[in-house]
Amino acid sequence: GGETLLSVDELRVQERHWMEMWKDAKNELRQLRQDLKGEDDEEVRAELMADIEGLKKRKADWGKLLGLNETIADIPVSF
Repeated sequence: GGETLLSVDELRVQERHWMEMWKDAKNELRQLRQDLKGEDDEEVRAELMADIEGLKKRKADWGKLLGLNETIADIPVSF
């Protein structure tokens, strides 16, 4: 059948995965910001800042999937 909705169990597994990804991004961001504080090399700083920007976007995406940016009920399960 063309059933695209995830079962409750699948959704839970999916959410746990997203939550892990979100937490990873959060921890990585914290680490990158620490690195940035102690970094004097302009080129390295630029790279770190680019990484931080990319991570912030990713984290926002995971957050969206998790409904952290809106209500949990709006989780899109049909991608």
